Amino acid sequence: MALVRYIQFETQSVFTSETFSTFGPNAHVIDPIGEDITGDQQYIYPRTAGLRNIRGRVEGSKKWTGPLDTPMYSIHAPSLIYYAMGTAVTVTNSPTTSHNTHTITKADSLPFFKAGIGREINEHKYVGGIISGYTIDYSPDDVFTGSFDVVFRREISPLGTLDTSAAFPDYDDLERGFGGVEVQPRLASGDVNFIESASVTLENNVADDAYSLGSSFLPAGIIAAFGVTGSFDLRYDNNSRYTDWLDGTKVRFELNAQHGAAGTQRDVKFDFPKISYDVTRLPTDNIERYVQTLDFTAEPDTNGDPVVVTVINGQSNAELTG
Repeated sequence: MALVRYIQFETQSVFTSETFSTFGPNAHVIDPIGEDITGDQQYIYPRTAGLRNIRGRVEGSKKWTGPLDTPMYSIHAPSLIYYAMGTAVTVTNSPTTSHNTHTITKADSLPFFKAGIGREINEHKYVGGIISGYTIDYSPDDVFTGSFDVVFRREISPLGTLDTSAAFPDYDDLERGFGGVEVQPRLASGDVNFIESASVTLENNVADDAYSLGSSFLPAGIIAAFGVTGSFDLRYDNNSRYTDWLDGTKVRFELNAQHGAAGTQRDVKFDFPKISYDVTRLPTDNIERYVQTLDFTAEPDTNGDPVVVTVINGQSNAELTG
């Protein structure tokens, strides 16, 4: 049996649409790290006083949830960031010709999407997708990754046919992912070389229990408060970050993934204009280097954005948001 595994997805205009037509020209296909979409059929099993055992089952609500884990490629994976945040503004031929710069920020509503997940025998078809939140992880000994928590309204039957034409770039190609050492962290607008790892989580708090009477499936994709929290580990070679925590100082934090020369540059940059340190940990062990862990919460800038994501690739706005 051929090894055929992939995730493809594209924008779906109406959350409750159950039409699963052929993917269009701007659809996205990625070679993921993995996924774990789980279907939950919430049957109700009544117990009454007349019997020691249940009397049968009553159909309740259904839900499909789970993570989509992927390297942060320069194309397609950033579309999941757009789905999770809602707004993408594109400047063409920027910073030079053959480059387009996309600025992704939060919105008060999110785009919905459908997805086909190839699992070697069939393609599983999901509709009514909405991203509840996502986590980005950085470590210099790994690829730059994102884990996107998804809520799907339902899975469509019958299953689909595998897309055996799905192709993915090698890591020596242009539109690829980023290696760990290709990610440059910055604090207070200055490059730093002592951050050893970082993890940031963005939450949309999707109401995945907002069912209505008379239907087994979610009737709407409803989002609530948007929150950004994270942490990073740094080698403790000076007192600056510890003093920032003691003094309650707010700083700018950036993770800029970049590869390629000026003519072929590709970027996925996460900019947190203002973070507040919540927790600091600096344990002492005389056989280990000092490593300080800082947990933080991102606060909004003057535009109300706690995070701004900048993507530089060869896609148009229509291709990014498709």
